[in-house]
Amino acid sequence: MTISRRGLTAIVAVLMLAGAVVVIWWLSRPTKSDEQQILEVFAQGERAVEDKNLSGVMRLVSDDYSDGTYNKRELKQIVLSGLRETRTIKVTPALRDLQIAGPTARADLEVDVWRDSNEPEPTLHISMRVELSKQKGKWLVTSAAGDWPAAAEQLESFE
Repeated sequence: MTISRRGLTAIVAVLMLAGAVVVIWWLSRPTKSDEQQILEVFAQGERAVEDKNLSGVMRLVSDDYSDGTYNKRELKQIVLSGLRETRTIKVTPALRDLQIAGPTARADLEVDVWRDSNEPEPTLHISMRVELSKQKGKWLVTSAAGDWPAAAEQLESFE
């Protein structure tokens, strides 16, 4: 099949128009604010934990993660252990405060956890502070601290 010069010109024009439309759409699409992006990180984390998806959880954690006790590799082992030891888990984070300063952010959260339970009251309540940084255009968790000793005691009481 031979395409005439006129037909080839028409095809090229259509492809150029399609390319221009894609570029215009890409440049004009509404971008999410930093706050919306951070809230999305927490929502993704919630889903990943509830799905017991270790890689989904760890994708939200910076390679530079350090909370003064654990680094990312050690955190991964802790999360893996927790997910393995739990049949079902439901997590409800509530954002209490969010401070964004350029490429870094700090969020204070209250997190209720139902671990292998359908009771109305959570099996665990954690107050935590999460530090995040924007790396390669994505917000990632760089540190997390909370009332872990209280959390450990609450977990023990339900085992």
